[in-house]
Amino acid sequence: MSEVSAHPTSPPASPWAPVLRGTGLVYLALGAVTGAGWLIGGLDPTLFPTGWIFPAILLTSGALMTSRRRFDIAITLWSGLTLAIFILAALTYSDALTLGLDDPAAFDSAIISAGLGMVVLALRPAFRD
Repeated sequence: MSEVSAHPTSPPASPWAPVLRGTGLVYLALGAVTGAGWLIGGLDPTLFPTGWIFPAILLTSGALMTSRRRFDIAITLWSGLTLAIFILAALTYSDALTLGLDDPAAFDSAIISAGLGMVVLALRPAFRD
């Protein structure tokens, strides 16, 4: 007779799990550095127009990535932040155009945010459900 285990077996770990944990630690470190920069007042508001929200999302998503939990929350945070930054950049760019100015770097912050969110999206298979 074979014994039936009361605990279901966990799915095998993804080969990308160490990469996800390492990336989560990098996001945590970036969140700590940018958070400290925001507290001191050394962050350029043009590059990071959302203030404390950017470091908070870096810290939150870094913690979720390190623990390999809740992909849905991490990607929703990055999607919302990217959309908010894009809207702020579009408003800033249109205001500059109204004044006759051209800002070729107006959307740099949206590109950075989208890139960081794409890393989370690319590592989706390594998250546990």
